[in-house]
Amino acid sequence: MIIALTLCGIAILAWAIGSYLSKRAKQEQYQQALAQRFDQAMNIACPLLEGYALAMTDRADSIEAMTKRSEATDTLRFNDAFGILWEKYVQTPGARKSLALLEEYEYFKMSPLLKMLRHSGEKRLKEVDAIRKITLGGDMLMEPYLIPQQDTLKNVTKRARQCLAEGLEVLKPYHNEQADYRAWRDIR
Repeated sequence: MIIALTLCGIAILAWAIGSYLSKRAKQEQYQQALAQRFDQAMNIACPLLEGYALAMTDRADSIEAMTKRSEATDTLRFNDAFGILWEKYVQTPGARKSLALLEEYEYFKMSPLLKMLRHSGEKRLKEVDAIRKITLGGDMLMEPYLIPQQDTLKNVTKRARQCLAEGLEVLKPYHNEQADYRAWRDIR
């Protein structure tokens, strides 16, 4: 009787271990498939992410320069002086080119592709966080004329630049020579 119970216990234990290892292997296979899907999509979406991060970094530089000029011009009416400089900046060719990238990224943020990238499993958590940081850094700089004080504006541009740089650093391995930042639209 004891031998029969022991053999039955060993059989149940062997089945449980086999079942656990099988589930673990399936989970690992699933995570690997998610990672491969992420890598394929990032190879196509990377030019947009890099272009957006660089455009927002340039925007942060411009905002800092406008902040300094506004402080030097009229410290009592900083917001008015900054608003005038912002209106002039938006009309420059560089700002218009950046605006095209910003609009493309706004469209990208609503796409199923970004949702797929964000839900890419445990193996690409760093990369997903980098995309989140790039998006956050860009969002901080979207409407700088609504930020009330120059000190706050300086802090926002500093934090945004840090988020953008950290995100770009993590996504460096995905850099490729493809220049078409609209290629992500063709992913099906």
